[in-house]
Amino acid sequence: MPVRRKSVGRPARTSLSALLDAAVELGLDRFTLSAVAKRTGIAEATVYNYVSGRDELYRLACDRLFAGVTLETDPAVDSGSWTDYIDNVSEQAVTLAAAHPGLTEYLFYGPLGPETVRIYRTIVDETMRRCPVLDANTAYFVASRSFLAALTLASHPRYHGAGRWLRQALTAGIDTRIAAGDLPELPGDWTDVLEDLR
Repeated sequence: MPVRRKSVGRPARTSLSALLDAAVELGLDRFTLSAVAKRTGIAEATVYNYVSGRDELYRLACDRLFAGVTLETDPAVDSGSWTDYIDNVSEQAVTLAAAHPGLTEYLFYGPLGPETVRIYRTIVDETMRRCPVLDANTAYFVASRSFLAALTLASHPRYHGAGRWLRQALTAGIDTRIAAGDLPELPGDWTDVLEDLR
């Protein structure tokens, strides 16, 4: 039977995952590093072994939380339209943002983490797949504007239902313009917008 050696040094008392959990539980819009440290049972100075400061912990917590959005749709109920797809993804994001104040600001202003960038890229790819007349710039524009418009109401619980109405009204109007061949001219590369938010 092999002999197991004990590792040298102190055992880990926390993890980045535990710090992220604590930040979300305390509230993305109000957690402090001292409160996160207290919740995880460590000294505040130990937090800096995992992150450079509150801003980084906020970004990582938001990124991980937003990564829970399901980008796949149920083929049995998916009509295949880009508008239904955006509505589904947006509803999930609005629900998350309503439950976690501070997430909306992250999605609007960044800095965006890698999972959030992956989600935006997937949304653009899915929008183009479902509406092949759109190039990547236009797909980003129509999908993100509809998505972000609904998020503006996430912090107002009484308007949550109105957010869905607003999003569906926007996408229906945009879809009518697309069908008429009326597409906006968008210079540059849409990924520059994401880079500006990183």
